[in-house]
Amino acid sequence: MITSFAMKTMRRSFTGKNRLLHVVLVLLLCRAATFGSDWTQFHGTTGDGYSPDPISTNWPVQGPTIVWANMSLTNGFSSFAVSQGRAFTMISQPDGSGGYLEVCACVDAATGTNIWATPVGTAPWNPTSTGVGGYGTPPYDTGDGPRGTPCVQGGNVIVLSGLLQLLCLNATNGSIIWSNDLAGTYGATGASDGFENSSPRADNGLIYLNLNNGTSQNIAAFRASDGSLAWSNLTDRLTDTTPTIATIFGTRQVIFASTTALVGLDSGSGNLLWRFQYPWAQIFGSMGASPIVFSNTVYCTVGLDRGSAAVQIQYSGGQWYATNLLWTYNTPRSSYQSEWMTPVIRNGYIYGLYGYGDYLVDPLNCIDLATGTVMWSQPNFGKGGVIFVNQYVLALTEDGQLVLVSPDPTGYHELARYQAFHFDDTHHGKCWMSPAYSNGRIYTRSTTGGICLDVSVATQPSLKLFPPHFLSNGQIQLIIGTADGSPISASRAANVAVHATSSLGTSPSNWPTLTNPLVLMPDGRLWLTNSFSPQSRQFYIAIE
Repeated sequence: MITSFAMKTMRRSFTGKNRLLHVVLVLLLCRAATFGSDWTQFHGTTGDGYSPDPISTNWPVQGPTIVWANMSLTNGFSSFAVSQGRAFTMISQPDGSGGYLEVCACVDAATGTNIWATPVGTAPWNPTSTGVGGYGTPPYDTGDGPRGTPCVQGGNVIVLSGLLQLLCLNATNGSIIWSNDLAGTYGATGASDGFENSSPRADNGLIYLNLNNGTSQNIAAFRASDGSLAWSNLTDRLTDTTPTIATIFGTRQVIFASTTALVGLDSGSGNLLWRFQYPWAQIFGSMGASPIVFSNTVYCTVGLDRGSAAVQIQYSGGQWYATNLLWTYNTPRSSYQSEWMTPVIRNGYIYGLYGYGDYLVDPLNCIDLATGTVMWSQPNFGKGGVIFVNQYVLALTEDGQLVLVSPDPTGYHELARYQAFHFDDTHHGKCWMSPAYSNGRIYTRSTTGGICLDVSVATQPSLKLFPPHFLSNGQIQLIIGTADGSPISASRAANVAVHATSSLGTSPSNWPTLTNPLVLMPDGRLWLTNSFSPQSRQFYIAIE
């Protein structure tokens, strides 16, 4: 990748030829310094489960390096939000009186050291129960607790508690900046189990959620700056899904999956843009997988013997339409029903975990978004989570394995696998959450703790073109090394090419490639010999 270059002009006189030679050398820095992206909320900063950061595909046999493990981050299914060197998640802790507190915990992203833990209310879940969120096949059970993931907005941490408290915390020390009692002020109620199970979705200074208050003002946006209500609209009732942000036909919109329909609203004003009525019966149980968007197609999936559907959103004559149903299927369950595992989409193909009513065996599926065709299905991932990192699918299985998969619709291609968490008869637990990814590191949870793994791609020093050697036979010798003087490896040398031109009017990537062989010398530098014309200028660039 070309990132920057500097230009240097050298003059040298050859006494035997009595000529002045002008040679212009372009010194290329092939790799700029890279900085990892933050992962600021559920399913990533952009909410689509995608991180652009590179990830290594060659994991050691013994697994990636464990940067840290923090086993105090227990109970529940909250993922990590990672921002500015800190990682945030929701847990529950004993309150000293036989109950539990819901807590937002902050740890150092580099070391896993606990920085602060702020209680945000009573935790309405029992982590020892084998019912509701404690379901599972032993020992992969128990551990019920907070479902939502914090989000970072404007340098602060936004939390939506299970008992419907919306809070803003200071990211430095965890102090409460503002709080909003959604139940007391707006009449908000929980989903099918009576609790709030979704995550706050943040975008452009607003926090989106469903109040579920039985009025015509259910869907709402609150200002992240002070917690005040920005707008509210619609009668649509709450599910456990986190809303999705997308730009369709140039309009920024927030998409909610309610109990009866997908609805798209203008994210700034709250005006209804379109509504897609589900092709199945109203949902009276848990729907946890968020809608996902590819171009102008919106996809949703739910268990409860409902299924999956893809609808194409259209805009014409100033009107929005959601009437073009591309497809809908509900069987088999393992192909089209996902209870809470939000999938990801890349290049028109869906990658997600599917299954309703079973545990541990749910497959990772690849589905063609345009037709609903299941391209392939790989069993035994369970009810974990998936994200998309750079060019690859990263999955966390229900039993604690991290799996890296190539997103190839023609077949399942596993690249790496590591058992990150271990459960047995005396240590019950599971992973009903999605991993997070930031700056070359996987941050992930189980009901028994949190872990950070280094899967970064080693950064190579920039290439450097050195001043040439002028040979007496009308040739020039180019020398390529590294900016820090370290030797170039044979594998790296195979990917280096030198391009040359007599004019700077075109992009360097379009300059003709020199076909003369690059020779790797014992000192780890590359040499290339090329003829030159003393009467002309020549520009050279090394591209990797």
